[in-house]
Amino acid sequence: MKNLFVIIFILSLFFVSCEKEIDIDLPQPENKLVVEGWIENGEYPVVIISRNSSYFDPIDSTALANLFITDAQVIVSDGIINDTLQLVVDINNINTGTWPFIYYKGSKILGVENGAYSLDILAEGQTITGFTTIPQAHGFDSLWWKSEPVSDTLGYIWATFTDPGNEKNYYRIFTRRLGRDYVDIPLYGSVYDDVYFSGESITFSMFRGISSIEDDSAYAEDDFGYWRKGDTVVVRVSSMDVAHYDFWMSAEQEMFSGGNPFANPVTIRHNVVGAVGVFGGYGSVYDTLIIQ
Repeated sequence: MKNLFVIIFILSLFFVSCEKEIDIDLPQPENKLVVEGWIENGEYPVVIISRNSSYFDPIDSTALANLFITDAQVIVSDGIINDTLQLVVDINNINTGTWPFIYYKGSKILGVENGAYSLDILAEGQTITGFTTIPQAHGFDSLWWKSEPVSDTLGYIWATFTDPGNEKNYYRIFTRRLGRDYVDIPLYGSVYDDVYFSGESITFSMFRGISSIEDDSAYAEDDFGYWRKGDTVVVRVSSMDVAHYDFWMSAEQEMFSGGNPFANPVTIRHNVVGAVGVFGGYGSVYDTLIIQ
């Protein structure tokens, strides 16, 4: 037994002596501009322009602010009117812990169902273009909240929805808890293709999304994924065209893989030219659900 302890001690010294500090020279990503833009029925167009950054770059308020492009020329057109978007710095967003929120917003063109829109951006010597449409909007038949066995104060929102069978449709669903959420937040798995329910009425539950998948604290909250009794929730279902759907479907697949090296690689299907990102139209219907 004594010899065994001697052997273990010698082996431990061997492995300690083999330790070596290794410096990894991480490659820097190619510099690219990133666009997230949308136009919704009854609303002016909104476009966010930023720079990409390395995965290992530090993240703080200063670093985030430096990523946004604040001197771009941004024009959205419906084929008749050209709307030059103006820069907006939303200081109210500081209270949400997601500072900063810097974007360009229009003032001449309100989105309409069955409308078509082009995007032209000149930023840092680069030209970026995009195109989208706003499909016909379709709302829910009914909405209700149902508690779950984990707690009589927590539950899911349920919906009944009828898809029109005479057209091809793609949808995205958002919610906003009044007094708790600053913006409309997409569901956790927010985009849907009607290929499985074309022309049918379906009933389904919704899993509440979070404002950022990088917010680790959100996953630890006792109501993660649920809505709480007493919440007043605005539920929005938005119709979208196929190019807009393809972007968000592929983007969500990439986000939910969580960097898993064993997951299938995903190519995000951007619909802008000259940058990465999206410019998409939404045909939206809003409902308000008071959970009593």
